[in-house]
Amino acid sequence: MSRTWAAAIAALAVLAVGVGVGVAVGSGSGTGSTRSVVYVTGTTTSAPVVWLAPAAGGRGRRLGPGSQPLLAPDGSLVVASEASGLVLYPASGGPSRRFFATAVATAVAVAFSPDSRYIAVVLASTDPASSAYSGLAVIDTTTFASRVIVHGQIYGASFAPDGSDRIAYGTAPSARLTARVDVGIIQADGSGARRITSDGRSLNPVWGRDGIAFDRERLRTDAEPAYQVWLMASDGSGRRALTALAIPRLREGLVPTAFSDNGRVLLADYEGQDTSQAWVVRLPTGRATPLPAGLVPAAVSRDGARVLVDRGGFLNSPDRGVVESLPLDGGRPRVLAVRGAEPSWND
Repeated sequence: MSRTWAAAIAALAVLAVGVGVGVAVGSGSGTGSTRSVVYVTGTTTSAPVVWLAPAAGGRGRRLGPGSQPLLAPDGSLVVASEASGLVLYPASGGPSRRFFATAVATAVAVAFSPDSRYIAVVLASTDPASSAYSGLAVIDTTTFASRVIVHGQIYGASFAPDGSDRIAYGTAPSARLTARVDVGIIQADGSGARRITSDGRSLNPVWGRDGIAFDRERLRTDAEPAYQVWLMASDGSGRRALTALAIPRLREGLVPTAFSDNGRVLLADYEGQDTSQAWVVRLPTGRATPLPAGLVPAAVSRDGARVLVDRGGFLNSPDRGVVESLPLDGGRPRVLAVRGAEPSWND
């Protein structure tokens, strides 16, 4: 996530408790479905609630309170932020588990490992003047043990797609805009930590089949940093720019969000003041194109043919959003849930 949005997204995790109403639409009952979508409902007077529905369309099922949900690749678990930390819901039902219940930091789950065993969690100190409680944590869903493996301000985290349980992450010593930030790699158990960039301006990594996409920022006077998307090998070699967009003063640029399995489609978020818009970057050329206005990016399908988006939920309560699956070939979008936002899927 960008430097500006890091604090804003962490703040979303501490919304008040309440109940919303969600309605999923489409065909199929969803019984026994292995492809699912999760999303959030809620109004201006009620806190967000997480729902689970079939990715092909069907009736949603309420899981419980939470925001910013993340669905495991195998569809078995859903993790979401709460005012009291993180909550882990079994998709099939049953007791939930809670983690990082503390007043000194917020917790946001940002990635599952490909085998669904590990969850990467960004912790952000609630004191904006301090990063003492900020860091990267990991939850092991087989033992339900959790531990902080990196201390400092975290800007993005992504697991290697090869099943090695390595995590690429962006880290800075503080939340200051001028603080040096670089990309590192570490094992899920906290071993093998090493920096793979050293320019002090690299962040927001997303790991794909053919390398790690990341942002290289350019600091500007009286403006937020300007981002361009770059690509590098997992050892930091072969770095090359993918985009070279003109970034206006009140915009920051593209933040990598997710890769398709073949590494040819990179979904990105064009961020800035009051701005969040889905873009697609094609590899290996780096050709970047915007999707229709009003679409916030969430995920890309494994085959790269469709993207998961939120229409209308940005800067609004979740009940103003519509969750859609949008074909990249120009076909009609499929509505997966109305009055919902912040989706995640395993399609």
